[in-house]
Amino acid sequence: MSATSFRVLGPVEVRRDGSLLAPQSPKHRAVLAALLLDPGRTVPVDLLVDRVWSGNPPAAVSATLQSIVSRLRRELEPEVTGGRWTLLVTREPGYRLEVAPGDVDAVRFVQLLRSARDLAARDDVEGARAAVTEGLALWRGPAYADVSATFAAEESERLEQLRLAARELAAELDLRLGRHAEIVDDVRELLRAEPLREGLRGSLMLALYRCGRQAEALEVYEEGRRLLADGLGVDPGRPLQALYAQILRQDPALAGSGPARPAPAAPEAVPAPERPAVRPSAPLPVPLTAFVGRERELAQVGAALTGPRLVTLVGPGGSGKTRLALEAARRRPAGEPPAVLVELAGVTDPGLVAAQVAGVLGVTLAGGDPVGAVATALQDRPLLLVLDNCEHVVEAAAAVCAELLPRCPDLRVLATSREPLGLPGEAVLPCGPMPAGAPGSDAERLFLDRARLVAPHLADPSAEDLRQVRELVAALDGLPLAVELAAACLTTLPLAEVAGRVDDRFALLSGGWRTAVPHQRTLAATVQWSVDLLTPAELAVFRAVAVLPGTFGADLVEAVAGPEVEGGALELLRVLVSKSLVELDHGAGRYRMLETLRQYAEQGLDEERGRRLRDRLVGFAIALTERLEPTLRRAEWTASARRLDAEQPALRAALGHALATGQGEAALRIGSALSWWWYRRGHVAEGRRWLADALAATPGAPASVRSGALLGDALLAYLSGDVASIWARTNEVVDADDGSDGVLALALVLRGFVRALLGQADPDGQTPKDIARGLELAQASGIEWVQAEIAMTLGQFSRVAGDVPGALEHLDRAEQLALGLGHSWAHSSVLWIRAKVLADAGRAGEALADLWRMVDLTHREGDATGTLAGLLAAVGVATAAGEPRTAGVLLGAVQANARLVGYDPLRMDPMDGQRYVAATQAALPADDLVAAQAEGAGLDVGAAVALVGRLAESARAG
Repeated sequence: MSATSFRVLGPVEVRRDGSLLAPQSPKHRAVLAALLLDPGRTVPVDLLVDRVWSGNPPAAVSATLQSIVSRLRRELEPEVTGGRWTLLVTREPGYRLEVAPGDVDAVRFVQLLRSARDLAARDDVEGARAAVTEGLALWRGPAYADVSATFAAEESERLEQLRLAARELAAELDLRLGRHAEIVDDVRELLRAEPLREGLRGSLMLALYRCGRQAEALEVYEEGRRLLADGLGVDPGRPLQALYAQILRQDPALAGSGPARPAPAAPEAVPAPERPAVRPSAPLPVPLTAFVGRERELAQVGAALTGPRLVTLVGPGGSGKTRLALEAARRRPAGEPPAVLVELAGVTDPGLVAAQVAGVLGVTLAGGDPVGAVATALQDRPLLLVLDNCEHVVEAAAAVCAELLPRCPDLRVLATSREPLGLPGEAVLPCGPMPAGAPGSDAERLFLDRARLVAPHLADPSAEDLRQVRELVAALDGLPLAVELAAACLTTLPLAEVAGRVDDRFALLSGGWRTAVPHQRTLAATVQWSVDLLTPAELAVFRAVAVLPGTFGADLVEAVAGPEVEGGALELLRVLVSKSLVELDHGAGRYRMLETLRQYAEQGLDEERGRRLRDRLVGFAIALTERLEPTLRRAEWTASARRLDAEQPALRAALGHALATGQGEAALRIGSALSWWWYRRGHVAEGRRWLADALAATPGAPASVRSGALLGDALLAYLSGDVASIWARTNEVVDADDGSDGVLALALVLRGFVRALLGQADPDGQTPKDIARGLELAQASGIEWVQAEIAMTLGQFSRVAGDVPGALEHLDRAEQLALGLGHSWAHSSVLWIRAKVLADAGRAGEALADLWRMVDLTHREGDATGTLAGLLAAVGVATAAGEPRTAGVLLGAVQANARLVGYDPLRMDPMDGQRYVAATQAALPADDLVAAQAEGAGLDVGAAVALVGRLAESARAG
């Protein structure tokens, strides 16, 4: 073990070289505990904040968290100098405790419990008892006893259940060792706390019987029977009933040591204390149902993931590839790299595979090489990438893997597909049907597990029930999707009828699907059988939602499917959910259809009907994006942006369909409305691609339709440093001169703003004319956000002209307008420009205060491009404030994080940015600059933002 160990089975403690470190404050303990949930794994900042503050973080949470982490580092490694931490380290996108799992008592406890169960299964009872004794000795009280956060209470409850399981196992082992007299009191005490645990009740009954206390043993059974009958309306399980009968007849098998009932089946794996692997945007999804069977396949996948760096699960639709991949990712040993799920089912354009990977990883694509940007982000970053549903974009998925794997030595890929990716070194593992037909087969166990949820009487099936289930799952070829759909039918049909109908369905459909491969024939029959149970209206909605990619909301279903059934689509959607043909994610409040079901449903759509449904999807996209567009520059930004995030697959599908069917003007309207969302989210390359295709398809469209798209592309070109496109697009808007909705006003001002920002010559004095006319149009339009952005631009223009008082006056007015509207981007941009004005005027302290406010705002809103622009400005202002080394650290952080997100602020702000970098380079000796940049390269964006905050506070105090 290392010199530092952590104890959470009781109050949270840290021991270093055997000595207990001084207790931390409650919030420091909470942060440490939140990191200890994932020892050896990176915990993203947003997840860490959510755990520690239970969803209610303070206003300056980034700085607060950074301060806590800094103190923890000093406490854990007091001898470290120069920030070379090795225990609590920064790893994008958060922090990681570099500790061996065995140095955390909770992990060690679970390892010992697992070992005890394995030893018991091999009849090494003494060894098993020693392991469970060692594990229980680690407990000092309730887990996380001095941490009040919600996550700690949940983890404490989980660990407490494992502790109870360990004590129950200890009692069973003591019985096998003949220690029945010694355990009676302990087991009775446990049973008082957990009266419904039949394993404990059976152990107490057997211990009492072996002590010659038969009457007490029978009373213990009766007590349990009454509790179950009164509280749950059920009888004890068959093992307990069998033990009761054995005691009544004084079965000789009960004498001596050993358990009274048959040895239980191989125990399920004890869940490791680690949470599912974290990822930048979200953790692996947690299934709502238990994983059943597949132990051999799980072992194969686990073994494969230790060898080849590309593993592909191949099998027919509905065979459970996704569930197997996720379970294998979750069950990897503690200390393995995090896993990230990239769902490709909703990606219909192969050209967007790399963009989908980048989106999940949080990589901003500002250039034309998305795969290169992802490769840069993943260099030196251990990761398991789970690529799900590759079959429809198999060549694009293979191309992405072929480029990423050689460039990212710490990357592994686990793919699911209906065919191999076809790359050298690929390990292809089959994922076929479950074993079916034999007693206790995986398919039988899966059916019964799901059936018990809707037909509780099958918790204790009769011999006839089991016979029918075995015949049923065998007829379904053991395909998991078919088995689960059959179990779901028990909500409306008895088991006998379900079993009786299946043969008729297969016989009916086998002739119609002879051209398909056998596994498609069987799966199609299963789906068709379920679909046959739908009413015509339910079937219409089932077909309609098949055109909706990814997840979808109720309003989209109403828009696309509603006209098919003359309203009432939402009620019919709920019916489809109840029949397991559509899934509902209760947390997100959104629906999805399994890909196999989607493909099957789409086969029932003729070309005319499919076109009609997708046309409605286009109409929905226009209405949604144009409704949300004004809110993207107001206080509703966060909610509206998240809605667009969720609808991205549908919006992509709408754009693709519109362009493919000659609806170019519709694509222009959608692209125009989305351009600001693309800008703020950093989807630069994708946004420009859609806009370019739409503009190219509609050269003759009215100027009022084209102008918004032209302006949107100009804004995105600004982010990517494409000056030529800015001029071309804004000039076309100005030449068209339709004056609609403030677009012309903003185009005029953007043209002037870029000219001023880049310091370009203006011998004809065109910029003042553009600004004046733009301001006049903005005021006439009455659109306040346009006025706020124009006032901000006037401030930049005055700054370039050397008019400091004028610049500050314009910027103050812009700030008032932005704050009144809740236009956070305009507010952050005002702070950015005003900081430059103040720095130019020698007021570096005030400039730092504005920059701190700016980067704190943009970082909280997830605006990576704006945050990096603000940090680059802080480099120059810090140097001007006499802090060149800190400026060097910030420069290193900007450079490192710019590579990570695929966006370089120097391209957007070349004049000032280059000046700031040059000033910092001139102020530091070369060796000091290199050292400072190296230190900054280890900072994530949040740490760099916190550093600006400390600079601003220091300047204010001084």
